Amino acid sequence: MIKETKSRHMLKVISLVCAVTMWFYVLNSEPLEVEKRVPLAMITPSGLAINVEIPTTVKVKLKGSRAFVQDLDLSQEKLIVDLRDYPYTQETFAVTFEKNMVRLPFGVEVQDIEPKQVVLSLEREIKKLVPIRLRTVGEVGKDLKLVEKSFQPKEFMIRGPYGVLKKTVLLNTLPVDLSTLEGKGELRLPLENVDRRIVIEEKRDVAFSYTIRPNKANLTLKNINISFLTKHTRFQSSDQRVALDVLVSSDRKDAMRSSEVKVIAEIPDNAKGKVRIKLRAELPDGVNLLQIHPEFINVSL
Repeated sequence: MIKETKSRHMLKVISLVCAVTMWFYVLNSEPLEVEKRVPLAMITPSGLAINVEIPTTVKVKLKGSRAFVQDLDLSQEKLIVDLRDYPYTQETFAVTFEKNMVRLPFGVEVQDIEPKQVVLSLEREIKKLVPIRLRTVGEVGKDLKLVEKSFQPKEFMIRGPYGVLKKTVLLNTLPVDLSTLEGKGELRLPLENVDRRIVIEEKRDVAFSYTIRPNKANLTLKNINISFLTKHTRFQSSDQRVALDVLVSSDRKDAMRSSEVKVIAEIPDNAKGKVRIKLRAELPDGVNLLQIHPEFINVSL
């Protein structure tokens, strides 16, 4: 029993010696110098905003043990400057970045920061509601027409220095190429580059919805059966078949068959009595729908 206790104590001592030895080895291993980018954040006094452009990150040169420095990730850290501690009542003032402003793990030290200093000026902060402009390039394909388009939101609330917002009358989306669109769909469009001094409240992508149809039909498909999607076991429809006006490329017009087309009437599960259902069509590639005749049908449940 005594021997077992002594053995355990001996193992603990050996483990401690090994751990301390490895720790000193890590600390005293060949130092490594690396450069990292650290996000820059400024805390402004209430009611004021920075009216000059400043970098979003600073470059920090670090030195430390290879084990600590090599895979060090500072992307989630921030170099924070509280401007309330500076003489912001002056027209301009300088902010110097100190090495101790960067939070680092033990064994890593800052060698240099670039830039070392920025010159700032502050201005009254205001808010403003500005419209969004949807930017488009190109045109829809030949014999096609953009019959419906909409986007949301139509405006954003922005805030920033008075001088910058005074000149900001709208915000643009990134351009959407109409020549690449067909049928019906929705795109998410980011905003074009916005002045970094402007803060957009509740910022999100702009949702652009569109419907593109042929300008004219070159083929009419008749007597297309309607497929009913429903959980109801008993119902009556005012129509069982429909006709479709479509635009088909000339190379496949003669080979086009009605069996390639599907017209669907989807009846809601909670529908009762007489309901009006809008039909939709599923078409093969290269076939564009112009019109379904009729577009709506009446269903009695």
